[in-house]
Amino acid sequence: MITIRRTLSQFLAETGEGNRRSMSSPFTIIDLFGIYLDDCGHEDLNELERVRFDKEWSEDNRFCDIFGPDHIQPFHINSFLSTFVIRKVMGTKGFLKACGPVMERLATWLRAQGHWDGDAMRYYRQLVGDDAGGDLVGCDEFGRALHDYVANHPVRDDERELGDDDHLDDQFTIKNVVPGKLILTALLDGGADITISVPKSVTVYASKGWSVT
Repeated sequence: MITIRRTLSQFLAETGEGNRRSMSSPFTIIDLFGIYLDDCGHEDLNELERVRFDKEWSEDNRFCDIFGPDHIQPFHINSFLSTFVIRKVMGTKGFLKACGPVMERLATWLRAQGHWDGDAMRYYRQLVGDDAGGDLVGCDEFGRALHDYVANHPVRDDERELGDDDHLDDQFTIKNVVPGKLILTALLDGGADITISVPKSVTVYASKGWSVT
C-alpha cells in the first residue's frame, strides 16, 4: 500500500523540496504537515478506521504510515493552515507566506494524481478560498498584538472573584471590526454577539471571519 508518508515524499520529489535547512522550504512545510496529520488525522476516522488505527499504531507506525493518500482530506489542509501553523509553529513571515502556495500545490497535485476527485477539490476551494493561507501573516500579527495586550493588562483581583456566569469560555468569530472594538459572535452560547474594547493597535490587524478563542 502507498502510505501518506510515501505520497508526501513523492510530491516533494516531483515538485521540488527546496533547501531542507530553510524554514520556508517545501520540505519543511510538508514535514510539518505530516506531523500535523500524525497528531490530529485520527480525530476524524470512522469506527472501523479507528479500530484499525488503534490496532496498528505505535511510535514508529503512525497515522501517515497506516493510511493511504485517500485519507488526506481538504479539511486537513485547511486546519493545518488556519490552526496548526498559527498556534503550534513559531514561524517567520517568510515561512507563513510560503505555507499557502506549498499547500495549494499539494492540493492541485493530489487532484492530478487521482487521490482527490472533483468534489474534494471543490470542497477544498470552499474552505480555503482563492488564496490559500493568504492571511496567515495578518493572523499572526493580530494574534501577537492581542496576546501582548492581554499580557500587559492582567485580570484584576476583583475580576478573579466573578462567578461562573460572568465568564464566557467559548470560541468566537469576528463579526465586525471598528477601530478600538471587536464585535464577536459566540459559537456555543447561542450565537450571542459581544463587543470588546481593545486598542486600535490590535484592531488594525483584525479581519471579519477570523476565529478567536
